[in-house]
Amino acid sequence: MSSNKSEFYALRKKLIETRSLYVDPEFPPDIKSISPTGSISRDTNIRRIEWKRPINISRNPKFVSATATRSDLDQGSLGNCWFVAGASLLVNGPRQQFERVVPLDQGFDQDNYAGIFRFNFWKYGRWQEVIIDDYLPTDGHRLVFCSNWEEKDEFWGALLEKAYAKFYGSYVSLDGGKLADALVDMTGGMSETFPLTNRSDIPHNFYDLLWKSSQMNSLIGGSINLPEGASRPEVKRSNGLYMGHAYSITALSVVPWRGSSVKLLRVRNPWGRKEWNGPWSDTSSEIRNLPMEIKRKLNIVIEEDGEFWISLDDFIDNFDEVQLCHLQPDALAQELAADTNKKNWSVTLYHDAWIKGVTAGGCGNRPYEKLYWKNPQFQVHLKDIDSTDNREKCTMIVSLMEKENRNMNKYAIGFDVYEVRNSRRRPLDDEALPQSALIHKRGSGKYQFYREVTLRFEFPPGYYVIIPSTFHPHEEAEFMLRIYTEKEVESEVMDEDNGPSVPTPEPRDSMALLFAKHAGEDGKMDYKELRQFLIEATLKELKESISFNREACRSLVTMMDKNRSGFLSWEEARILLKEIKAYTTVFKQFDANRSNTIDTLELGSLFNKLGFPVSRMVLTSIVRRYGGRDRRLSLEDFIIVMCKLTVMYEIFKEQQMKTGGPEDVAQFTRNEFLQYTMFC
Repeated sequence: MSSNKSEFYALRKKLIETRSLYVDPEFPPDIKSISPTGSISRDTNIRRIEWKRPINISRNPKFVSATATRSDLDQGSLGNCWFVAGASLLVNGPRQQFERVVPLDQGFDQDNYAGIFRFNFWKYGRWQEVIIDDYLPTDGHRLVFCSNWEEKDEFWGALLEKAYAKFYGSYVSLDGGKLADALVDMTGGMSETFPLTNRSDIPHNFYDLLWKSSQMNSLIGGSINLPEGASRPEVKRSNGLYMGHAYSITALSVVPWRGSSVKLLRVRNPWGRKEWNGPWSDTSSEIRNLPMEIKRKLNIVIEEDGEFWISLDDFIDNFDEVQLCHLQPDALAQELAADTNKKNWSVTLYHDAWIKGVTAGGCGNRPYEKLYWKNPQFQVHLKDIDSTDNREKCTMIVSLMEKENRNMNKYAIGFDVYEVRNSRRRPLDDEALPQSALIHKRGSGKYQFYREVTLRFEFPPGYYVIIPSTFHPHEEAEFMLRIYTEKEVESEVMDEDNGPSVPTPEPRDSMALLFAKHAGEDGKMDYKELRQFLIEATLKELKESISFNREACRSLVTMMDKNRSGFLSWEEARILLKEIKAYTTVFKQFDANRSNTIDTLELGSLFNKLGFPVSRMVLTSIVRRYGGRDRRLSLEDFIIVMCKLTVMYEIFKEQQMKTGGPEDVAQFTRNEFLQYTMFC
């Protein structure tokens, strides 16, 4: 599906040279591209499909006739008003953003035409190029899906729809969806939804919020829910609006009216017809009685073009949701350079994951309260208040997006935001909670089986911690966290810093005689001799015998063998035994059911207890290597892990001091790297 420019140009060049027209092997002109099941949705009212290229539909086909406008797209016999409304907002937004999705270096002119086109859609932080052929579904004469009713020779909208259908797997996959999804896919922006069904939940400054968002180049749309039990995909109201339908909001304005003022929104129906017929509609008394200069300001067009004005109050009374899509700065470079009054959001982005046995902690419901703190945590420092507000507050919009698998969301997701008194690097946990004077500011609300969950916050300057999670623990998935702010912020992943500090219980009398019994004639032990020594020594010291395998004993020798001779002296063996006892003591504290194993989710706390915190990157590697399917770690494996960590840390510090690099950087030659790897 995805491609790159060089592949597209190479394909087109070869096709032109061979005088061939492209046929997409991945998304061919047959019924499977309409529906994977081979059947057409009962709601489309399509009896048959005949695939035709634009050159066989029109005598003079054009990719874009003159300039693309929001009136170029009309919905066809498919319930994808959400896509059409999104595309209308796209073309009404920043030109650079539109041309990123719809490259204009293609068309039907003889020199460049080969039946091949390309479009770009955003997915989890990356733009993917989708290559298609230009076969389009018709009823034998006309396009059956998206088209331009006014300029029937223009095909960019229909081809964009086909590329989007390929992006989702089929045309029928677009039959029903959310406007917010289309906006994100075509902009890479962050979606934000405001429910309008309960007036008490609507922000008091809602219009100002919409106005500010429009000034920051955010795209805005609205939708009306379908009533329960409806037998049709869209149901018309007496006021001209349709339930089960998505609209785009293309402008906002405040106009004087009867000694006061009224807040207006300009709304477009993606069908290109069927308009609101209430107050402020095209033929209303309000519009008729407006002064001509205000009519010109509003660009009033009295015709059935699907676009109309409506007051904010009527909009709230009739619509169920408003969707915003806040664009990233890279989509706005040209517009911002040309208009110094325009602003853009500051964006912070993290790719992360909930990993079984490491960070998949769930929402904290009983009996898994402690696991909640294992979830990834992100600290944000809000410093500068928003200059456009009179309040001492900072705007922060947080978006959590689960990375879908085959366009499906596996888990219910959500997040919490906490305020902390001071900056901290280590993650919050159930022990630190009381000491940190943690304040649960707000959460994202009910956990949702939806790919993106977004919430807007207005906070005073300070330090805030965002904790995203799935509803249940042990649910593994990748996610993307985005933080939009009006001002730049400082942000970081809260993680443990590596560094050993092994606890040392009070020493007891030595076991010199036992060591001498198992040591060789040179008074030292190799890994085989150490194994026998530890079996007896742990039985005496810990009241239970630990039998390490040969590979484990090699690691134990490596940890204590400071001169890398391959043997341990009595003093080295004594220190080793002391550390094994310390590790075992702490391990037992976390082994509540005395199974001689612990859940890998406890590892972070265990390492902290030992004074050797490790980062999530390192913790994930440990779990992957030693956790197994049940994600449990035995005492023996834990001790080996501690040995390896200790040795590698000491090697790193030794090399870092030798090469004189930064504190967290050490340089190794290839042979040095291989030597240390084999030694550990």
